[in-house]
Amino acid sequence: MERPRYALIDTLRGGAIFCVIVYHFIYDLVHFYSMDFPWFESLGAYLVQQGGAFLFVFISGAMSLCAKRPLLNGLLLVGYGLLITLATYFYSPANIIVYGILSLLGSAAIITVFARSVLQAIPIKLGIAFSFLLFFLTHDVADGRLSLLTIHLYNLPSSWYDSYYLFPLGLSHASFASADYFPLLPWIFAYWMGYYFWQLLDEDFRQKYLLTEISTFSFMGRHSLLIYLIHQPIILAVISFIF
Repeated sequence: MERPRYALIDTLRGGAIFCVIVYHFIYDLVHFYSMDFPWFESLGAYLVQQGGAFLFVFISGAMSLCAKRPLLNGLLLVGYGLLITLATYFYSPANIIVYGILSLLGSAAIITVFARSVLQAIPIKLGIAFSFLLFFLTHDVADGRLSLLTIHLYNLPSSWYDSYYLFPLGLSHASFASADYFPLLPWIFAYWMGYYFWQLLDEDFRQKYLLTEISTFSFMGRHSLLIYLIHQPIILAVISFIF
């Protein structure tokens, strides 16, 4: 039987992609047109960017349990991520995107397929708690440390960052640069938070609470991948026309 379309999930995903579009619109104004936009450096901008990304990754983890071909989906997302890397390299090498959010989502989907037996052996509530803790604990791995919110805990060995090939984990060499970087540490734990949280919701709850929608955001959520792939070229075209 075909599973129902959970409109609220589409609405939340649409809200997340909206945050991404707003952030990237301002990013382009600042980095390509040197506009003075103080908000871009504010806590609010950081929360929009991080919050939108977190919601997007969390929902993707939850919906991985509903996917018919999760491995194929993961491989396709990794491929789209590589296309974005190539496109940004040729358009603006100084703003190249290496291991952006699509690469992360594809890698997380593939890892989850092969790790599913291990993940399923962990009690659901414990899985949520561990994922939550590890997300915050590893949030600053790319900066060379373990921390818990604002509490610094441990400096990771500098030798871990000597390789040119460990950037997917967040262990990036000093020469590594990416305008949009979402390494597996910490973001795979946001993915697994969604993976476990979805299993807490029984079908009665889903039917009762997850079928409502905000139509505009729901539409964006249903087409989030396409919108993500085309939003930057459209934004840049609009800005270049205006300026």
